[in-house]
Amino acid sequence: MEKKLQVVVEETPLKWKWLLFLGILDVVFGVLGIAVAELLTITTTILFGILMFISGLIQLYHWFKEKESKWSGRIAHIIFALLYVLGGIFIFFDPLTGASALTIALAVIFILIGSMRVGLAMFLASHRWHWLQHAIGGILAIFLGVYIIIIWPVSSLWVIGLLISVEMVLNGWQMIVVALRSKKLQQHS
Repeated sequence: MEKKLQVVVEETPLKWKWLLFLGILDVVFGVLGIAVAELLTITTTILFGILMFISGLIQLYHWFKEKESKWSGRIAHIIFALLYVLGGIFIFFDPLTGASALTIALAVIFILIGSMRVGLAMFLASHRWHWLQHAIGGILAIFLGVYIIIIWPVSSLWVIGLLISVEMVLNGWQMIVVALRSKKLQQHS
């Protein structure tokens, strides 16, 4: 038992105070993000547009600089680069439409992931393994995806910001739990 405790203590962060601080910071920023989810959605969408634009420019630079005339994917590469540049410009100047398209994409992804989780749960249940958490997660993901689509386009105003904020709160909470557990383990070792 003593050796097992030693291994657990060695696997936990020694700087638990720093981890606790970061966790609290994440939770605070996440809660603030939830309060301004619409603003966070627009800001994130604009940033996404800027990143797309920069990525497209880098791809164009590569296309012109390298001059790989024998590469069979050269034409497709330039088309994708131009689409990235144009898409980035479009999203930057019209972030509401960009957020709307990204929201639909997220909803579809939730439905697909949820369906896969339900399928996995059915497979696990047929082998008498733990399946319930997969089924619940899958059903919730499908429900969330369908809900986002049903209330679309209104959902495009807050979904992205809310998801980012909730992720920050969950990540912060996880860091707080690990930090407090590390403190407790270090006190007992």
